Amino acid sequence: MDSSTFPDWRRIGRRLGKKLRDGLNPHPVAPGPSPEERRAQRLRDGFKGFVYFDTFEEVEAWDSENVDPIQQPNQPLLLRSAGNVPNQHGSKTKLILCHDYQGGYHDYDGVRPDLLDFEMYSCRYLQFVDMFIYFSHKLVCVPPPTWTNCLHRNGVRALGTLLIEPQTPNLERLLTRRDGVFIVARQLADTTGIYGFDGWLINVEQDAPEAYMNWSHLLIDFILQLRKFLGVHRKVLWYDALTTDGDVYYQNGLTPLNRPYAEAADGLFTNYKWNDKKLADSKLLAIEAAIPTENVFFGIDLWAQNSNNNMPGPPRVTYPPKGGGGTNTGLAMNTLSQNGFSTAVFAPAWTFEHFPISSSPYGSSRGPSVAHQVDESLWTGASLPDELLCDCHGRKPHHTSHYKSNAITRFAQEYPAGSSTFFETGFNQAFLQQPQTNQLLPGLSSQDPLPNVIPVSVQDWEAIHQGPMTRVLYGKLDSTHQATDYVPSLTIFTKIVGSWEEEGDQSINHGTRERTLIQRLCLYKLNMPADGSLEATIEARIMRHDTQIRTGFYLAYRVPGDQRLKHAHYTMSPPTFRLEPIIKLPIHMSNKRLVELGVFVESGPEQSLPIALLEIDSIVIKPRKATILEDLEAAFTIEDIRQVEKVKESQVEKRIAWRWATKPGQRGQVWPVEMPWSQTTGPFSSFTVRVGGGKAIIKAFSTQCSLKPKEIEDLDETVVVQVVGNLFGGGHVRSALFSLHKIDLINHMNE
Repeated sequence: MDSSTFPDWRRIGRRLGKKLRDGLNPHPVAPGPSPEERRAQRLRDGFKGFVYFDTFEEVEAWDSENVDPIQQPNQPLLLRSAGNVPNQHGSKTKLILCHDYQGGYHDYDGVRPDLLDFEMYSCRYLQFVDMFIYFSHKLVCVPPPTWTNCLHRNGVRALGTLLIEPQTPNLERLLTRRDGVFIVARQLADTTGIYGFDGWLINVEQDAPEAYMNWSHLLIDFILQLRKFLGVHRKVLWYDALTTDGDVYYQNGLTPLNRPYAEAADGLFTNYKWNDKKLADSKLLAIEAAIPTENVFFGIDLWAQNSNNNMPGPPRVTYPPKGGGGTNTGLAMNTLSQNGFSTAVFAPAWTFEHFPISSSPYGSSRGPSVAHQVDESLWTGASLPDELLCDCHGRKPHHTSHYKSNAITRFAQEYPAGSSTFFETGFNQAFLQQPQTNQLLPGLSSQDPLPNVIPVSVQDWEAIHQGPMTRVLYGKLDSTHQATDYVPSLTIFTKIVGSWEEEGDQSINHGTRERTLIQRLCLYKLNMPADGSLEATIEARIMRHDTQIRTGFYLAYRVPGDQRLKHAHYTMSPPTFRLEPIIKLPIHMSNKRLVELGVFVESGPEQSLPIALLEIDSIVIKPRKATILEDLEAAFTIEDIRQVEKVKESQVEKRIAWRWATKPGQRGQVWPVEMPWSQTTGPFSSFTVRVGGGKAIIKAFSTQCSLKPKEIEDLDETVVVQVVGNLFGGGHVRSALFSLHKIDLINHMNE
């Protein structure tokens, strides 16, 4: 008799077990907001730039004609150079971050956020991240435009989430077809294009409907069709919950029960309770199925390390079973890297949820919060404060014996900054300090590639302060929003550290050294051609007029296949003291690649107090044919500044709007194809809107923006507005001055 005629007792047993468990240990789902309340909240969130759907009806009803410009990111994905950062010691693992921060869609994620008293979650280490999944408990989560802008500027793919939870109604509508097309797949693909992100995580956490005998086959067809609609440059990941049997049964690895989904998708995101045997079995099956092991992302749950771990359901466990997650995340990544698998870190904002964001470990409001320090420790291995002030109390599960030597950045694949032909940074961080109020202005859309600020690992940096006397070179980021403009910068310092009693060898250079005592600090790792087609432009000032100190910038080159570096040094001379020079560095060295850009210092006074050497405002590398800013600026215009109203059902928001234009025949002549170009703002990376002669300054990433009530209060009845377009790679296009009426800009939505 054919075995298919027998019932699947394992499946029947699992379903009966679930019903019995739910009956004995019910976890009732809170009723939550009513449909009307959800609809009203979604409407309000739309004015913040957020797009999500709570029901299949909303997904099916979405129409690209109703898109709000402020909901669209403008930053195109900066395609990273094909080569990886050279000289990475040991095996590495590709890294996904799956964002699940207090439900998501916070005000600071919005396009016009309010000021904050304390910093919230952002990621400062995006050069180590392959993809970022925006996760929230909605049916369909579209990444906020601020996050997509941030990620794309740093070369990271932004993914949304399709989440089917146990209580999600009308599951069968997921696979409804019209003329052979899955309606939901078509809508997901269209939203991806309109909202400018890079794919989806598909997470089905509900058993298949009993009436569907071929559910898994239909679901595989759905995945394949979605991938076809998205095209080769966008990704679809499958989460390890639903099996081909139609049951939610976490496999914690690649198994025959999820293999067909993994083969249909671009990658598999496994559940978190894996072990060494699961890894070994997964590797064998991946080889058999010809699935690249790097396409299998093993999950790590950061929350599993908490000692209270008293959430509903089974205890949260991740690898290693004892003490895994949290500050031990690097232990799991090490194991995955050695086996050729990739990593998916769930809830990286654990550091900002579990630890206080408002308390310094020193009992003062000054200095970084505990949350900030734990986040730095998780990524770099920096020492944790003795008191973490979390609800694990005195058990201290996070002060492990392994965390310092097993940081995320030690095992994650590092990528070169920028693309092979373009790099730009103004050192913007995700939060800008307000000097008048000491509050923070969120600016996720502005976050630039951030530099290395110490020349060695954090562990070595901490050690040299306790060792023999030696000179160090380091940087400090300043991100302050002045009354008149945004002015972040990077300041480079040098000082003597260590014990004066144990002088030792004063020629020690913790970084890169030569017999001439040249010390270098690599700010960015790159991978660019050095054939003369590119040029670096740096805005910087020398801070100390001292003939004892020689300082400036360096470029490092490498011949492919050769690990040795050749350095070219460019000294900033004292006559540039406190001026605003534009430094242009040629990138031309035959048969080599540009792999580093940094700063150097030679000699200097032997004192322990920090000496400020350089202040750097921006660094741009782009094609030489795009370095004549006058030509670029002359090719585009900003015009037609006006007041508009955005109507969403009963809500109306008044905004300032404008448009940009290309002068006839100009784009192709002056704008190289190697430069970024936005599908919504063309050559402009952002706009600075100056209202009332600078009484209000707004940084916008679309061609519309609204004013907050406090920004309008001090304006005259006739408001003068000017929009400045900031070009990718530098340069500005200014509109003429336009006059608007103050009354036409006042919004009453929240009154």
